[in-house]
Amino acid sequence: MLLYKQIAQELQEKIKQGEFLSGEKMPSVRDIGRTHQVSITTAQLAYRELERLQLIYAVPKSGYFVIPEKTEALLPKVANYIQKPVQVAQWNPTMDFLRVSERHGVTSLSCAVPNIEDKSLEPLWQEMTMVARRKLSLTLEYDSLQGLASLREQIHLISDDSHLFTPDDIVTTTSGHQSLSIALQACTQGNDVIAVESPTFPGLLQTLYGLGRKIIEIPIDPETGIDLDRLEEAFERWEVKAVVVTPSCNNPMGCIMPDNNKQRLLNIVEKHHGTVIENDCLAGLAYQYPRPSTIQSLDNNGHVILCSSFSKTVAPGTRTGWIIPGRYKEKVLHLKYLSHCSGEIFMQQVMANFLKEGHYFLHLRRMRQHYSELQCQYKELVETHFPVNTRISRPQGGFSLWVEHLPVDNRKLLDILHRNKVTVLTGEHFSTGGCFLNHLRINYALPLIARRRNAIKILGEALKVTSLK
Repeated sequence: MLLYKQIAQELQEKIKQGEFLSGEKMPSVRDIGRTHQVSITTAQLAYRELERLQLIYAVPKSGYFVIPEKTEALLPKVANYIQKPVQVAQWNPTMDFLRVSERHGVTSLSCAVPNIEDKSLEPLWQEMTMVARRKLSLTLEYDSLQGLASLREQIHLISDDSHLFTPDDIVTTTSGHQSLSIALQACTQGNDVIAVESPTFPGLLQTLYGLGRKIIEIPIDPETGIDLDRLEEAFERWEVKAVVVTPSCNNPMGCIMPDNNKQRLLNIVEKHHGTVIENDCLAGLAYQYPRPSTIQSLDNNGHVILCSSFSKTVAPGTRTGWIIPGRYKEKVLHLKYLSHCSGEIFMQQVMANFLKEGHYFLHLRRMRQHYSELQCQYKELVETHFPVNTRISRPQGGFSLWVEHLPVDNRKLLDILHRNKVTVLTGEHFSTGGCFLNHLRINYALPLIARRRNAIKILGEALKVTSLK
């Protein structure tokens, strides 16, 4: 057998065994040459043979990638339950998860954190160094109540809807979490009823728990987002004051709401004199281009409060978010004053420079490609190691997979994972109604190093041995 065909056969076997996953980048031609002690020409011939067998494909200036498998797992089912307003009362499970995640040596598969190790964030470190070296007294002073003017100007410039508002319409916050909290307090009070997507991310549920609001859960479709028929029914039946929605790159589903659905949602809310609180934190990671439009861009009557941050697109440590509150601006400023009055200027200045120099868009472009490729790899691992009939979401952006598996004994499952130093967020964290007990979220933002591959394998085996069927 010719040498290049022998190498191609070895690589074909590794692809078949899962050493190289669907969508994963293959070693460079030079690496293949060094590993097998052959010339670059021979390595190239081996790759061309794999291309002929339709196992890999070439991307100019990027290298070779494993062709994704055409068969995909079924999507998670849409939840079906009786809707009624309820109080959120589930702080303990979240605390238990946080305590385990903070332990040394634990591999967390669920924390919704972006990749903060990529080289595209090197300019951020440089900006931090330069701001610190300048020793500007401004960075040690109190921030203005509305936030650093230079940052608000840059946020305005990077927005696709910049013609609809000005930098003076923006209020900075310390995070997307705080943006949502202030927005909720600005348009609701006491035990008002808030409509939320179901499943929704744990941070929102804990915010509503802390504020004492009632919630009514609205099912979401894994491809199109919140069920508008059920939302309209909720507004008509109950006195719903607001709806919190993530129309672009929903967490945990990763779906993107079609434009006509956004308009209908706005119509429903306007009809009932409510408010849309739009969580836009992940929209910059949508795989489609240009990025999806916001619901706020359709709003002519001040019914939408837009909340965003750099925590998911850049890094949680930036501690920089913002609100475009529309008619609620004065209320938002008052609530910000009551909560912490002054923001932290240092990172606001760093982020303003990062945006101004054009690094933000270069980083987003790299992350979108990176997360899209990793999604294929993680999904293949899940399909390989999880029980048969596992259903997996098909995110259109972001970095979270929503997985529906067969019913298991969650207590036994978590015990096995605890002993193996693996942690995962199960479905009870994403709803108050107990309808996602056989679901979990997996974060695919981080490279699939051996430790994470093994953690997914451990999780899959644990699901099999704790199955109730």
